[in-house]
Amino acid sequence: MRKCDIVMKGGITSGIVYPSMVSVLAKQYQFQSIGGTSAGAIAATVTAAAELARRQGRDRFDEVAQIPHWLGRKADQGGRSNLFHLFQPQAGMKGLFRFATGFLLPGGWHRVRVWCRVLWLEILVGVLPAAALLYLAADATGWRLALAVVLALVVGIAGVAVTAAAGLLLRIRRLPTHQYGLCTGYADPAAGGPVSLIGWLDERLNTLAGKPPGQPLTFGDLRGAGVTLRMITTCLTYGRPFTLPFEAGELYYDPEEMRRFFPEAVVRWMEAHPGTIADHREPVDAGTRQPLPDADHLPVVVAARLSLSFPVLFCAVPLYAVDWSRRRRGENEPAPGARVPGDTLAFKEVRQPECVWFADGGISSNFPMHLFDAPLPRWPTFGVNLREARPDRKAPVWMPTSNRAGIASLWRRLGVAAGLGAAGGLLGAIFDAAQNWTDNLQTFVPGFRDRIVHVYLEPDQGGLNLDMPHEVVTALIDYGQQAAQKLIDHFVEGKDGGKPTRMTWDNHRWIRYRSTMALLEELLSDFAQSIAQPETGDRTYAALIQRPPDDPQIGYDLTPAQRAGAPGETAEVQQLGTAMGGKLMHDGAPKPTPALRVRPTF
Repeated sequence: MRKCDIVMKGGITSGIVYPSMVSVLAKQYQFQSIGGTSAGAIAATVTAAAELARRQGRDRFDEVAQIPHWLGRKADQGGRSNLFHLFQPQAGMKGLFRFATGFLLPGGWHRVRVWCRVLWLEILVGVLPAAALLYLAADATGWRLALAVVLALVVGIAGVAVTAAAGLLLRIRRLPTHQYGLCTGYADPAAGGPVSLIGWLDERLNTLAGKPPGQPLTFGDLRGAGVTLRMITTCLTYGRPFTLPFEAGELYYDPEEMRRFFPEAVVRWMEAHPGTIADHREPVDAGTRQPLPDADHLPVVVAARLSLSFPVLFCAVPLYAVDWSRRRRGENEPAPGARVPGDTLAFKEVRQPECVWFADGGISSNFPMHLFDAPLPRWPTFGVNLREARPDRKAPVWMPTSNRAGIASLWRRLGVAAGLGAAGGLLGAIFDAAQNWTDNLQTFVPGFRDRIVHVYLEPDQGGLNLDMPHEVVTALIDYGQQAAQKLIDHFVEGKDGGKPTRMTWDNHRWIRYRSTMALLEELLSDFAQSIAQPETGDRTYAALIQRPPDDPQIGYDLTPAQRAGAPGETAEVQQLGTAMGGKLMHDGAPKPTPALRVRPTF
């Protein structure tokens, strides 16, 4: 079989689209590396578990194909879909959860009924002034009675609006004491309610992967079978994304807190497999908190939950880390037990881990096409982009069919008419640009856009639709199958019905070669110029290489072997850059020209 990587964008609808797409792709491809963000992380973990099973001789992709049907089916209790019932509010947040999910109901009257059941007390208090006014005007007649009725109506509407808003604000104020979310994602099955999202996902992963009870699927299980799984989460405390599983051993967790988020077997596994914390040569008092398991021993379901912490709907996940940026202040040791105010520590104060909040990966990277990229890929990395439907596109699934297709910027038009809708559209556009600008740029870079299939969703198919009708679920399943077939038609020529197109795998490889060579020319040419022409008064790089090992002005010293080899290697690269000149491969290179840059991995 051919090999491929796949990256899955976030969005609740991805739980319906991706499984059907993966089950079709699996007939032609082995999944080498699988990535996802937010709700796309769920599909990524399921795909990884099924690929692990296949490499162990058990093909489970037919079971993956059945997941959308189960999600869209009516639950045995509650009268709504299984997908909807996977989201169960925690105690204290049920009223706010019911109010929020009321927006998902079809028809205004159904929403009003739900909101009235949630805010019945506030509504009752709000109408009391109007009732009192009518009571006082009970003996009035004629125009006085009519005026009293009108005033009572106005007072009643205003009173209900004020008390309902106050009731909602009081409920929202409780969010920080509930980990900033309505749902933890997990509910103890002993309580007798419907299965929760994390409980269901944990069971599905373990069943697909063939794991025995008490042993959750881990990243080490996948790595041992040659399967790579990566997800993105966002650390709100640090203000940046992280790739899961974590690489550095810096994080702790509280086992009792984790029991609110995960099944008991998962937490016990984590307790039995503590990770190694990096040595900072300073004592740390972790108390009851435990080191987070290292990458190989981290349960996949834990990483998935960190990635899909959709703001407010899901609680942020609390982990713990030591703030090494906090300094100790003062030359004289303070009195025993004294604490220096501010962000500094007293000399005798032992460092302790503090809460670090992790939320949805889509906040920082909702479509991380960079996860498995290489300058010259050995196999394709497919991407699936879920987008809003457009009136100019009749087909719900689209993919570029020429090298010039998919190059234009997509517009988001803002309304200019007065109204709250136009103002809300502006705020939505600002948030979308801040969240997705990097991903949006990546989607029309040459060598990227030709391997992304776009699925266009109507308003009742995308977003946070948790209770979709059967016909909508069926349509989304079909979209996933169409998306897989588009990829097969492009990259598997003449095999099992695949139709040869100009957008072939060889075409893709050639685009990457042309683009990479042009970038390397520019990079190496700049490198050679900087080596040959340092600024007046600056030491040459040859002098920096051969400086004394104990030079106090420069860090990151070379090893003896590096010191011996660096001059020759540097000269070879300089010679190559000088010969290239930065121009030969630029003419006719794919457009727009991408950037070759150095940035931290996350």
